[in-house]
Amino acid sequence: MVDRGAGALVALPPGEGTALSQLLTDRRSTKELSNEALTLEVVAGLLRHAAGVDGAGRPTYASARAQYLVSVTLVAGEVVGLRPGAYRYLGSRHALRTHTLGDLRPGLAAATVDAQWLAGAPAVLVLSADLTGANHYFAELGAVQGERFAWLEAGLITQNAYLWAAATGWGTAFIGGLNQAALPGVAEQVVPGGEHVLGLLPVGRPA
Repeated sequence: MVDRGAGALVALPPGEGTALSQLLTDRRSTKELSNEALTLEVVAGLLRHAAGVDGAGRPTYASARAQYLVSVTLVAGEVVGLRPGAYRYLGSRHALRTHTLGDLRPGLAAATVDAQWLAGAPAVLVLSADLTGANHYFAELGAVQGERFAWLEAGLITQNAYLWAAATGWGTAFIGGLNQAALPGVAEQVVPGGEHVLGLLPVGRPA
């Protein structure tokens, strides 16, 4: 028998509002940032919420098989208490490890397709992962399943960063348009060899 109701619309009620409702309303991409410096306290809050652990020591985002494939690197430009440079975030320890010193923002901006404005952002979060290693670990699930999990994980971290920005009055935008010809030269200064840059999150006060 043919079901002639297929495709019919079902109206839904508004749904119960929650504490998250206003944050989702305020969540947006902000590409016009002022040059106001970030404090270390602000950076710490961003990193803990985006890719750290909560008060009970549990990670703030999900990861397939708890592998935590994505790494977060803070590229500081104007952060009070930090010299310009790239700092690896160690989420479980809530600490930064110095990777490279120097202002790396112009190089990152040049490695984007159309986001040269991020050179003026006080700080940039760089999301990266060892995709080859991820695919090897999840090989029994398919040839590129590990890479897929890494991209999904990057999305969870990005949403955390957006919600933190909405809650605190700061701004960010996910930059995924990267110039693959220009990227390797700057990537080696920002992340360890073998890691693929998945995207950038410039952070600052909305202009």
